[in-house]
Amino acid sequence: MKKVIFLLLDGARKDTVEKYLDLGYLPNLNELISNGGSISSATSVFPSTTGPAYTPFLMGLFPGNANLPGIRWFDKVNFSKNKLSLMAHRSYVGIEGLLLNDDIKKSNKTIFEIVKNSRSIFNEITRGLQKEFDLTRISKGYYKIKSHFSGSSSIDLTSSKKLLSSLDKKAEFIFCCYLGVDSNSHIHGHDSKEVLDSYKSFDFELGKVIQKLKDNNELDDSLLIVTSDHGHSNTNCHIELVDVLKKQGFKVFSYPLVFSKLIKNIDAAVMVSGNSMAHLYFRKEKDWSKRKTFNGTEKIIEDLVRNPGIDILIFINEKSQIIIRSIRGMAMLEDKESGLEYTPLVNDPFDYKNLKGLLTYEEILDKTFDTDYPDALTQIHQLFNSNRCGDLVISSNEGFDLRDNFEIPEHKSSHGSLKKEHMLVPLIMNKKVTEDKIRTVDLFPTILRFLNYKSPIKTDGKELDIN
Repeated sequence: MKKVIFLLLDGARKDTVEKYLDLGYLPNLNELISNGGSISSATSVFPSTTGPAYTPFLMGLFPGNANLPGIRWFDKVNFSKNKLSLMAHRSYVGIEGLLLNDDIKKSNKTIFEIVKNSRSIFNEITRGLQKEFDLTRISKGYYKIKSHFSGSSSIDLTSSKKLLSSLDKKAEFIFCCYLGVDSNSHIHGHDSKEVLDSYKSFDFELGKVIQKLKDNNELDDSLLIVTSDHGHSNTNCHIELVDVLKKQGFKVFSYPLVFSKLIKNIDAAVMVSGNSMAHLYFRKEKDWSKRKTFNGTEKIIEDLVRNPGIDILIFINEKSQIIIRSIRGMAMLEDKESGLEYTPLVNDPFDYKNLKGLLTYEEILDKTFDTDYPDALTQIHQLFNSNRCGDLVISSNEGFDLRDNFEIPEHKSSHGSLKKEHMLVPLIMNKKVTEDKIRTVDLFPTILRFLNYKSPIKTDGKELDIN
């Protein structure tokens, strides 16, 4: 029987994995690659953060197309109708995480709704999965809280225990999350000894998985995938966007102070994801239901773009065109039937070289893959497809993040931005893959084909050629 074992090493940087492979710290991962496997790079999604960056793997969709634009979001239309509406805003950091499966796009199936004989470990997107096959359904809250505050390695040891037991259950698809690298990166920094220990621990447990597949004579018929949802970069300075907007005279709504909407007439909302990206929402005149547009030279835009911690600003202008600003320049992005038209207006905000005109999505990936902003044009466009997307979207500079208040423990490393450190992730398989420029969203149709299931027509990825 064919099976797919998907090991998500949450928060793993592509260059870090390569470095530790060269240093001999990851012998089992190296064995997987050397014995007929492969190591590649893949671009994640914007925001490059846990949750939204899982939709490519489990739905075949970019997060904007799954209507999951961040780990926190604000719905202007629903808020305008009823401030107390359950659908007015969301933070998946906490009890509202239980609503995630109801929030994602219902017209597209999850992999669990297609491959019924599946298992899930420490994963929140489980729609369609039988309760008994969500192997950490009861314990995930406890372990995730413990991991968040202490960076405990016990969560990864529990992942391995559940994974090894599930290999005997003849499951076709197993999605197993290892969260130690991510949580320890936040607490100690992505290049800390604690994070290195998490990589080593993962590799040790991977050896057990490989050996068990060999013992069961199943390795050749299995597709073993090791990848990540995002990378990390160390944070030296925290910018509190709520305070930035308050200084400009806005009455701001943000988490965790959700009841502020009842005692003041708010006119702005801040929703941060991964701490390196944020959605900003503004009331237009006295109407929350309308999108706030900007002409690109307004005071709030100029003030934000000159903030040293802010790298990229993205917004819609009066003509419904996407405008991209940075200290380096300004460009316009427009959706066309055959792709995206990219027009630098004043230099190039990404410092792309000779990139302009009508581009297909594959051309965008090819021409930007090796830059500081891989696949940024596609990722910006998909995010604005969500009706929950902010009026202003911010991607931070390296060394900075966008949240300070109520962030306990203090983040020493962050993610979520369009920078390559967050967007490029490792992709390791026990099979050869021929493509060298890959998106994480390509894994969904590839997995289904390997398992002989038909992939839904409406997905954002393409099947990879593996053998």
